[in-house]
Amino acid sequence: MFYPFLVADPRSGLPYRLTDTSLAELSLAPIASEWSPGQAIIDDSDPVWKNSVANAPVETISAVSMALEDLVLATDDLHVPVADPLQGSRARRHLDALIGLWRRLGDSLPEGLAPVRHVLELPHGKFLDQLPVVEGSLDPLAPAAMRALYTRLKQEFGTVPAPDRGLAAPVGSRVHALQSGIAAPNISVGKADDSLAFFGLRDPAACADFAAARARALIEAGVPARDIAVTADNNPSQIARAFAEQGVPLSGLPGSLPERDIIGETALHLALAKRTPTPGMVLASLALSPLMPWSSQSGRDLAESLISGDFRGEILSSTPAHKELWTDIRSSAGSLAQLRFLLDRICERIKKGQDVRARLPIPPGDGSPDWEAILRGIQIAPPLSADPDRILEGVSLWSAQDSPWRPCRHLIVTDFTDGLYPTRTRGNPMFLESEIAAIRGSVGLQLRGRAEGLAYGLSLFDQQLQAVSETVTFLTPWRDLSGVRLQPSAGLSLVARAIEGVEDAADLILDLSLLPPADWPITHHHLPPVPEPPDLPEALAFPGVDLLALRQKDDGTMKPQSPSRLETLLVSPLAWLLGEVAASDMTWSAEELDVMAKGNIAHDVFEHVFLKDQPIPDPAALTAAVADAYDRALTRHAGFLRSASWEMERSGLEREILQAALRWREYLLALGAKIIGNEIWLAGEAHGINLHGKADAILELPDGALLVVDHKKSGTSARRKRMEAGWDLQAGLYRDMIARPARRDGDGMDPLIGRDVGIAYHLMNDGGFLTSGLPVAEGSPARDMGDAINLAAIAKLAERLAELGAGRVVLNTSLDEGFFKKEAGFTPYALTDGSALVTSFIRQIEEE
Repeated sequence: MFYPFLVADPRSGLPYRLTDTSLAELSLAPIASEWSPGQAIIDDSDPVWKNSVANAPVETISAVSMALEDLVLATDDLHVPVADPLQGSRARRHLDALIGLWRRLGDSLPEGLAPVRHVLELPHGKFLDQLPVVEGSLDPLAPAAMRALYTRLKQEFGTVPAPDRGLAAPVGSRVHALQSGIAAPNISVGKADDSLAFFGLRDPAACADFAAARARALIEAGVPARDIAVTADNNPSQIARAFAEQGVPLSGLPGSLPERDIIGETALHLALAKRTPTPGMVLASLALSPLMPWSSQSGRDLAESLISGDFRGEILSSTPAHKELWTDIRSSAGSLAQLRFLLDRICERIKKGQDVRARLPIPPGDGSPDWEAILRGIQIAPPLSADPDRILEGVSLWSAQDSPWRPCRHLIVTDFTDGLYPTRTRGNPMFLESEIAAIRGSVGLQLRGRAEGLAYGLSLFDQQLQAVSETVTFLTPWRDLSGVRLQPSAGLSLVARAIEGVEDAADLILDLSLLPPADWPITHHHLPPVPEPPDLPEALAFPGVDLLALRQKDDGTMKPQSPSRLETLLVSPLAWLLGEVAASDMTWSAEELDVMAKGNIAHDVFEHVFLKDQPIPDPAALTAAVADAYDRALTRHAGFLRSASWEMERSGLEREILQAALRWREYLLALGAKIIGNEIWLAGEAHGINLHGKADAILELPDGALLVVDHKKSGTSARRKRMEAGWDLQAGLYRDMIARPARRDGDGMDPLIGRDVGIAYHLMNDGGFLTSGLPVAEGSPARDMGDAINLAAIAKLAERLAELGAGRVVLNTSLDEGFFKKEAGFTPYALTDGSALVTSFIRQIEEE
């Protein structure tokens, strides 16, 4: 937190803005108690806000917290005030409620104020170093607490004269006219000149690029970087990026990344982990929390296993205490007693567990937890920015919300939008303007109302303009980074008063949003061109390495390939290679009901309702079985679907699976088929390599032939086109495993060997049933696709396997995606949804 006045360095004499961090260090202030009024507001029975909390808890907590902070700042000693007047009035009821809330919070204070109270109570002579204040630097609209701090330091160390800035812009310039006061009744009017410039650009990123280009142009014209300043709102990330790209140093960037509220985040994640369904990313976040007792590497390994769907936490098995803790973290709570028991056990075994437990508002008693109330009561503080690093030779970064910390010759305002310059005033959320005046007159508390807020915003804008001696460049982004339309600052009309002949202030803005940077009215904005990357080779070469033997068993023999791995190899050898060396994409994302999730759920249901060697269930029994199996499948594959927000998708998917199951029942009856294999593991040899994989179902037909079925949660059209083009691969490999099996004791293969084997795809979305390898009887629900469904795929697979055996990984070209979609009849997911490394190594080839 910055304080609204300057102090002087006792050795160099340079003035600087004091922060709570430096004040705490120089006064040896104790570590501040945490300020978290949210739970106190929820627990408070005060009628002033009780009903509001029940109806709009988040908004009420925000409003009451804001009003309480205003009250704290309005005191001159940062202690709970004693107020007697205003008996029986609305203002008195609200004031008493805030005072009572503050009293219940004890010694804690809002961020940055605990060192102030410590200094106000500190005896003379107890500081580690001198802190003289700069005379006249106190903001005239500073709150009472800040004025008291200024006075205390002045009494202890005295004052130093303000440096002679010599900043007045040249008389007659438009900047000089504005420096008499942006809201002054009379402003000198004159013709537009080069001291003021107004540009409109697409968004904050473009404004940052323009600002960096403008700064670089000034520096190359001989202006020292320290004589340039740039303003930004609370997030200077775009400014930092653009200036770094231009090679222009910035002074005033945060010295480190913002500090997160790890205790609050952990409390929230623990509460979410106790409520079912638990999002996988919540558990992954807990695995990575620095408060957990295991190592950071173990946390990363655990998080990766969670994101991939393994929730057991076997990585922690080597330390029983950690495994037990993980079991407690994963366990859900159905009652308040169970919730308190689990949270108490967890918080006893994690770092800062007592602080985490204090953030968890679990009420006493039994019954089911009110999850919404519990989650609303967990307060997480916004990230705390580190103190800025300020260097002498660098462009000054000013905050749009603060007065300038050093003067400049040239100012670039990067966000001249509505709500800034001047900052938008806000009303007190608890008191009317008349009540603020009454409290000020009767109680003496200097609460800030709208009038004071407006005056402060104008004063801040004045201070920013008065710190400039030559030019000001105003940049207005037309949209924010999410595309929302923005309006120019209200300050544009105030500035326009100084320029002759302006009827509409918006006419001052030169719109550059449609122009490329090359046409901007500055010359030094071009970055050196990125060097062209070297041409990619046709293939990556690994001489003498059999790439098919990268994955090996414990005995040193190569692990078998699966049909899905070979499909990836067919499309992209590089994607296959990354999978073999466990370098696949590990991007985290929120759980969603995508094609993969739907397929896993549907396969799970079919596995448990169409059972091996069991009669085909009748429709009523099948409907009930699907409902039970669907509920269990959600637990295993997509627990997030149980939440109320997913009700429509959850019900819709269940209907789809039930319809597919009823159709499949009819197909089984029409074929006279018996299920003799269900989610059965097969192993065998084909195309010179060992294979293994799990077949969805194996049917025995009346003539004794076998049909290997692959259920697909998709439609018929795409699979039919692929089979017609000869590019189908997967189901045929299961037939090859049955034809040339790799036997082992108890493998259950005896009933399968020596029979005629066909393959089939059951397309669940529309009921398609496509077969190959067996004749189709008249009236059968199956459609025979012939025996050539995999000729092209097998030929390409043989080519790929030969390349791998020779240590070559052929890279994809820019034509491959179009070929697979148009000629082969399927979407090459290994290219479209695979790793960024795969797309980065696609060779560009011109189409003929």
